[in-house]
Amino acid sequence: MEQINVTQAVRQFSDLLNRVFYQGASFELERGNKVIARLCPVSAPRTVAVRELNRLFAELPGFNEDAERFAQDIDAIRKAALPERDPWA
Repeated sequence: MEQINVTQAVRQFSDLLNRVFYQGASFELERGNKVIARLCPVSAPRTVAVRELNRLFAELPGFNEDAERFAQDIDAIRKAALPERDPWA
């Protein structure tokens, strides 16, 4: 946990909040070489266990007939695309 002077914290408050929110950083705020407060995330971000992934994927909506049409569109685009020209040939 990084320690920072209260005066510095006031001047950099927006940056500190962004670091707390986006990076999960925590800060101890000091006044007169004494820690008087902490600035930290409310809670740790929720993680998903690998064993839960199959359940989560099973709950996603399926493509049904759209998947086949999508695959056909991709094949048509690949066939219509010109092959890359070898610049060394």
